[in-house]
Amino acid sequence: MKKNALSLLVALSVLAPVAAQAAVQLPAGTQEIGVQGNAKLGSGWHADLNGTYGTFVKDNWEVGGTATVRAQDANDEFSGQLGVFTEYNFVNSTNWVPYVGAAAEVGGLSLSNEGSDSNWGANAKFSAGVKYFINPNVAITSEVNYSIATDKIFSGDSYSSEQAKNSLTNIVFGTRFYF
Repeated sequence: MKKNALSLLVALSVLAPVAAQAAVQLPAGTQEIGVQGNAKLGSGWHADLNGTYGTFVKDNWEVGGTATVRAQDANDEFSGQLGVFTEYNFVNSTNWVPYVGAAAEVGGLSLSNEGSDSNWGANAKFSAGVKYFINPNVAITSEVNYSIATDKIFSGDSYSSEQAKNSLTNIVFGTRFYF
């Protein structure tokens, strides 16, 4: 009996990754909630947090809303964007799912140490990344994105004299939940 139970346990542990791989599907009607970001701690800290909610309108193709908040201590900067996005996922036979996306956003930047200086503008964001599904309902993500705006709505590098800029390249990590 113990031998059969051990054999069953070994078989399940070998087949579990195969079952998880076969279960990665993103059909129309699936909903996704995503949280991603990055941070630098210590002197010159900054934080970047992004949240998304989307629905797959066709298999592997998602449309939804996005919100981003950034804060940086260098110039007491605070910025945010709100908009819509679309994303296409290249589902395959593995747990790794590459994707590309684009977003249209409106955003603003406030520089507290400059008085009440603030900038507002439209923003276009393009992204590419990969999702690793740890189970059929949860994926961890890594993404690089590039944003370009009509005004200087992004915090500048804390190590340069540039306080605001109209473009930003960012690397973020996160989690996505599917239901």
